[in-house]
Amino acid sequence: MPWNQLSATADSRPDAPVDPDALPEPDPDTKAYFREIAEKIQELEGLGQGRGSYTKLREDGEEEEQEEDDRPLLLRSALESLGGHEIPLAGDGETSVILERLLYAMDDFARRVLADRFIGNYEKLVKHRSASHVLQTLFTLAGETIDRETRGIVASPPVSSAEGATELPTMTSLVLSALTELLPHLPTLLYDPFGSHTLRILLLLFAGTAPTAEGQSGAERSKRSLNFRKGQGKMKSFLLDDDHSAKGKEKEVVTKRNVPPEFNDALTSMWQSLNSVDDGGPLGEGIRRAAMDDVAGPAVRVMIEMEAVAPGGWMKGGWADRVLCGLVEEVKNPDSKTEERSELREEYLAGLLRHPASSPTFETLLTRSSKPIFSAIWEAFFVSKLHRLAGNSVANFVVAVGISRLDAGELEQTIEEIGKIATERRGEWIDNSRTGVFRSLLEQAAKLSVCEKEISEIIVDTFGLGAPENLKLVAPCVLSLNRLDYWKKLPSHVTAQPSTQGSILLQSWLKLHAPHQQVVLDSINSLGYDGILPLTRDATSSRVLDSLLSSPTTPPREIRRFLLSLIGHYHTLANDRIGSRVVERCWATADVYLKDKIAASLVDQGNFLQSSQFGHFFARKVELPLFMRRREEWKAKMARQMAEQKGLRMPGAPGTQATAPIEEKKRRERPADEVDEIFGGKSRPSKKGRTEDAAETVQSKVKKVEGLDDVYAALKASAA
Repeated sequence: MPWNQLSATADSRPDAPVDPDALPEPDPDTKAYFREIAEKIQELEGLGQGRGSYTKLREDGEEEEQEEDDRPLLLRSALESLGGHEIPLAGDGETSVILERLLYAMDDFARRVLADRFIGNYEKLVKHRSASHVLQTLFTLAGETIDRETRGIVASPPVSSAEGATELPTMTSLVLSALTELLPHLPTLLYDPFGSHTLRILLLLFAGTAPTAEGQSGAERSKRSLNFRKGQGKMKSFLLDDDHSAKGKEKEVVTKRNVPPEFNDALTSMWQSLNSVDDGGPLGEGIRRAAMDDVAGPAVRVMIEMEAVAPGGWMKGGWADRVLCGLVEEVKNPDSKTEERSELREEYLAGLLRHPASSPTFETLLTRSSKPIFSAIWEAFFVSKLHRLAGNSVANFVVAVGISRLDAGELEQTIEEIGKIATERRGEWIDNSRTGVFRSLLEQAAKLSVCEKEISEIIVDTFGLGAPENLKLVAPCVLSLNRLDYWKKLPSHVTAQPSTQGSILLQSWLKLHAPHQQVVLDSINSLGYDGILPLTRDATSSRVLDSLLSSPTTPPREIRRFLLSLIGHYHTLANDRIGSRVVERCWATADVYLKDKIAASLVDQGNFLQSSQFGHFFARKVELPLFMRRREEWKAKMARQMAEQKGLRMPGAPGTQATAPIEEKKRRERPADEVDEIFGGKSRPSKKGRTEDAAETVQSKVKKVEGLDDVYAALKASAA
């Protein structure tokens, strides 16, 4: 066919239908400008500052170099260019991220302006792939603004834009207006892959619950969204320096915000709108279907958690009650139990427990339920079923969460049930790296001081290490998750790699009270230096040594035994990135007597440590020069440091008016004279004053000597 006929045929094709929900494309020039803004922000963040310099003429006619921060000017320019382009920029995949970053730098008034520009378009924005994330960020930050508005702090417009802007609604009014637009569509947003995230943020916003930092929670962002956000870098205000950000981390985390009374009515309206997912079928069927859905499940969990913190907790007919097929009602009124509901519950929750998308909902039910409801759930779905659930690839995580809420009687019953399971079947859990149940049992046993011996014996038996001659292999076998049969089959030239699950299991084991963790301690000490050295070189296995040293249940004699076993090797351990951290932990744990032993073993290794890339940090803590010159003063200083770390005050230790530390005194010791007093900022006292000062000096010296005697007595007692 000739090309002109082809062209005519193509032109005669009907145009593609226009999507009524599509957002307008941003202007190319505007998009290019905001790209430049993003590059400038990235450049300033890379430099760690945003300051430029300019020359200013002083009053005396001399020029003076002044610093000017370019970042507020950059933000002001971006906001001026944003006017009228908010919706196209929010709908573009590239500029929407830039708009989110600008939101973190905006003040309350600028955020109100943006929320006002979106009025009338929230329904389109909330279902858009890119714009929905802009709304997430806007509503997340709006909670801070609303909290301030409820306390009477309402942002004023800039002076340059005060004219015509005084009628701008508050953020409280703007959010309520947005909800009015979205309220009829909430049941649809529950299943929308983009709108569901915004729905969760709105629920948290109206409930006054502060989202986690940057939405780093499965209830606020999906895993895919979190991974995308990580690629965009950390979202924060580029107006703040790194030191301000660090200070912000030290502030108390706010989990509950002030909300106006109107928000309670708005939350009730959202509840009623979402309840319509149950229309057209048996009570609870729509909500149970939503709990099993990948998209709607997280929103269902938010609703269940909000019900749990409401006055009265879970109630009859609530979302939790409908997901549990009426179990909440039955616990409060046993006469309401029916065979039909019991069969439905058994079938539905058995699937909820094993489904990857819905198992987090079951975990929420276990963690947020009251004790009577939890006990009913545990009795109905876990007791006598652990032999199947603990080895399931999904259900074992739910079982671990449930174990963390067991009381002493329930824990004894659970451990007894686990012990009756065949060793080979329990061993399959280890082979498949499903150790969550054992870890949770260890932690709960240590917490309640119940059945610690029994759970230790069960784990030893599971790994096939019951014979006394095999107990020394507990640490390496558990760390690498190799049962004894597989451990013996490893070739001599193959080193078993430590696993994260094995490391966590050993750390939990070491939290048991004495003597129930003794089998692990004996196994670690039996490794000797050659066996411990590889542990200190690995980030995963080194955490086991940290737990040994820091666990409050580790007997002091075992800590001393471990530290003494490394005497002569501390310099070698410190010459490594991870080993140096382990050595510093050893040093922090050691008492003065052990510190003296360690320092004495390092006297000939001073040059080696100083030249080591990692060891010189440890050498600085040990202070070998002071140790070699004045050993007694070094001991007194170490004792004083340990007392300060524990919040104590050693007898004779300097108080708040203490003089400079001993190591900082470069001048020779001699009695202070009048010249010292003059240059020390003191006026020359009278003769009578000098006599009184001399008497006080003699008394202070006597007290100082008495104080040192107390220090030496304390040191001798610790050494003994």
